[in-house]
Amino acid sequence: MNIRVIDHNVNVIAMEKNGKNYGMCCAWAMQVADDKLMCALGPQSDTGKALEAGDLVGFSNLKKGQEDIAFKLGDMNRHSAEADKLAGIACHTEEGAILIDGARAEAKCKVIEVLHLQQNEKENIVYLQILDGKKNEGEALRMSDLTKS
Repeated sequence: MNIRVIDHNVNVIAMEKNGKNYGMCCAWAMQVADDKLMCALGPQSDTGKALEAGDLVGFSNLKKGQEDIAFKLGDMNRHSAEADKLAGIACHTEEGAILIDGARAEAKCKVIEVLHLQQNEKENIVYLQILDGKKNEGEALRMSDLTKS
C-alpha cells in the first residue's frame, strides 16, 4: 500500500556547471525564511552530487500543466551525467542558474551549504539563498497530481 501522508509541490533544481546542464525534481523543498530555501536531493542524483557551496542554481516551482517537465526531470533511469534532461524544455539561464519558463515561481539562488544527514551521508540537504525571482500565475503542481489513485 502506498499512502502519501504529505503532499509536496513539485520543484526543480537546475544549473549549468563546467559546460554541462544539470536538472532534477527535488524530493522535498521548504522556504525557511524570506530569502532562504532548504531542499532534499537523493543520493542517486548527479545534480545533487555536482552542487557545491557558492554555485548558482535555478529553483522552479512547477505549476499545473507542466507535468511532462516533472516526469522528464524526475526520470530515475536518465541521469544528467549521461543526458541533458533539460533538452526540449523551455527554460532560460541566468549566470548558470537554469529556470523553467512559465513555472509558478522562478528563483535564482546561491548554494550556501550542502549538508548530509548523520545517518545517511549520501543524502543531500541543500541550503539556498534566494537572490532574485518572480512569481507567475497558476496553481502549484503537487505530487498527488502526478500519481494515479
